[in-house]
Amino acid sequence: MKKVFTIALALITLASFRCNASAEETPVTITFWHTYGDAEAPVIDELIVPMFEAVNPGLKVEAVRQSGDFNQMLVAALGAGVVPDAARVDITKTSAYAKLGGIVAMDEIEGFAALKDAVLEGPLSTNLWNGRYYGLPLNTSCKAAVVNLEQMRALGFNGAPATMEEFIAAAMEKAPGEYKLSVSGLGDWDMYPYFWLFGGALTDEGFTKASGYLDSAASVDAIKAIQQMHDGGVFTIRDVDGTPDAWDGINSQYAMFFEGPWYPFSDSVVPATIPSYNGRSVSIVGGENIVIFSGSDEKEAAFTFARFMLSEEAQLKLLEVGVLPALKSCVESEAVRNDPKWSVYMNQLSSAKSRILTPQASTVEQLWSDAMSMIFLEGADVWETLAMTAAEIDYELAK
Repeated sequence: MKKVFTIALALITLASFRCNASAEETPVTITFWHTYGDAEAPVIDELIVPMFEAVNPGLKVEAVRQSGDFNQMLVAALGAGVVPDAARVDITKTSAYAKLGGIVAMDEIEGFAALKDAVLEGPLSTNLWNGRYYGLPLNTSCKAAVVNLEQMRALGFNGAPATMEEFIAAAMEKAPGEYKLSVSGLGDWDMYPYFWLFGGALTDEGFTKASGYLDSAASVDAIKAIQQMHDGGVFTIRDVDGTPDAWDGINSQYAMFFEGPWYPFSDSVVPATIPSYNGRSVSIVGGENIVIFSGSDEKEAAFTFARFMLSEEAQLKLLEVGVLPALKSCVESEAVRNDPKWSVYMNQLSSAKSRILTPQASTVEQLWSDAMSMIFLEGADVWETLAMTAAEIDYELAK
């Protein structure tokens, strides 16, 4: 009887051990929401997630591709308390989720500092709100110059001009009134690069105040420089002048416009660094950030996944389908240096700047567009308009 009892106890102990071992081996699953496109989603599902799981055997990733109004979906999820562990979000929305308390201040997580140093400064800055970083740049974009080589030769250039000063002088001398530089509209994505290029400033570095910056003498001069180009027939604004869209006109009329890496370049229309003005080139940052949700039960695992997504291996896999990496090390990678498009855009990112970071980004964007409409369509005084707009933006930034 004693022997039977001993055997039974041994079997119970073994079964208990196996049960505990099985529980310990149950992987942690991270839910990752994203809006990658048709070309990119298979890279996530079939390459990057398996790569991550192979080096992190205790972790699994459920990557869920979303459609429709992703921002509205995330806001609804925050309200319902049913959120993913991590998500890829637009750079202009990060601060809004932070204000709602929906995402964690990632700079509180051990290991953030190393990633902060590894990514490009312009894309990194889009995660800053109230002095804290609430995410990391997952992928990026910016504007560079799109150049028609034939049109440039007619202006006397062998390729893209090095400076805006010489481009403006050549256009006014050899093609007066023919509009050789085009921009689509008056919104921030279109106009900020020109405003910054000519010396304008939007706010202080912490995005807390526009007064004293947007209405400064340098900013007034920047808008007046754009006006002079416009009045001199060098620079056209499609939505003001009714001129052909830059995407069409670059093949026949325009010598240059600024655009992201999605233009279908050819032998005659090529990318180039935006010509400098007063010794500096400048661009605008686009792209998406990766954030971790406050409601996640797996924040540590989610950060492990974020760190992997910012590995050079993962970033360069996505570059193969046109997703621009945010890592500094990728600028000098062979895949970038040997590509005539990626090399230009990755180098341009070194001088790319963020739009005003605020949860009220949509309102601030509208205030800018209204101000530009008043100046370029209604002939409003530049300083008065910028001063009024600066005060309105201050009000939004203080919320």
